[in-house]
Amino acid sequence: MPPYLTRLFDYVRERHPRSFRGIEEARAVSPERFDAFAEMFLAWLVAARGENAIAATADAFVRFTTDVNMAQARYEADGRYAHSSFAEVYADHYSQNETMADYLWGIYLTNFLWAHHVQIAIFFRDCFLTGLSAESQLVEIAPGHGGWGAWALSVLPEARLTGFDISPSSIEIAGSICCAAGLEKRATYEVRNVLDLQDGLSASADGLICSFLVEHLERPEQLFAVIQRILKPQGLGFVTAALTAAQVDHIYEFRFESELVRLCEGNGLRVLSTLSAGPKRLLPRARFLPRSMGLVVQKRTHDTF
Repeated sequence: MPPYLTRLFDYVRERHPRSFRGIEEARAVSPERFDAFAEMFLAWLVAARGENAIAATADAFVRFTTDVNMAQARYEADGRYAHSSFAEVYADHYSQNETMADYLWGIYLTNFLWAHHVQIAIFFRDCFLTGLSAESQLVEIAPGHGGWGAWALSVLPEARLTGFDISPSSIEIAGSICCAAGLEKRATYEVRNVLDLQDGLSASADGLICSFLVEHLERPEQLFAVIQRILKPQGLGFVTAALTAAQVDHIYEFRFESELVRLCEGNGLRVLSTLSAGPKRLLPRARFLPRSMGLVVQKRTHDTF
């Protein structure tokens, strides 16, 4: 096992033994590929946050996972998400810079420490990145921690990326990851609301990344309209979403994979590939299966009847 990953495994095994089983399940999805991209993400993490980064970020991951489990338990009891408006979430969560940073670093590790997210990561690499040219112009909507965009730039040696996020904490962290990966000359980040992206970016992206944003919106159709507008003809978009998966900042409850496909099709997009993945272990007597869904999409250029 690579050195940073060994350090992470040793730390979690000693300090957070209850979380270790899930991490072993994540590696078991595809050990060789897991080791490769987990070590890459961890190397960027250490370069961005210093030598204590693995322990500090593992603690943030455990806090985040605990909060997710608590939110899911409340969802099971109430049958609905805790928040229904962006204003509520912004006041309670997004406006709190310290809380937001801890949250984003915790999510950074879920990309490979949650087994079903390992499946999404492999889907991203095999079904999205392989379809892009080396010199692609990339747009990332709500980059969060910035890991997805950095991964794309590391695979596509002449690509350039522009990222937009409403959260200053996100922009700061995403920028730090790109710098840590040595990619800062090819990435630009801007604090901006994705729903305000207008004609200046029309048909500008060969590749577009939007990871786990749509469930945070009151009107998700607006996001897909923006994606359709930004993608070039024959460009590819990668979108992920959470279904029946509660978190403190989730607003829109998707129950069926077909809802996301219909949103794409209703806003001028063609769905090329999908993957829906869920965790193996659920809360006792769970009614809901929390899932993560990935979609590779393209701007629809012909009428379909």
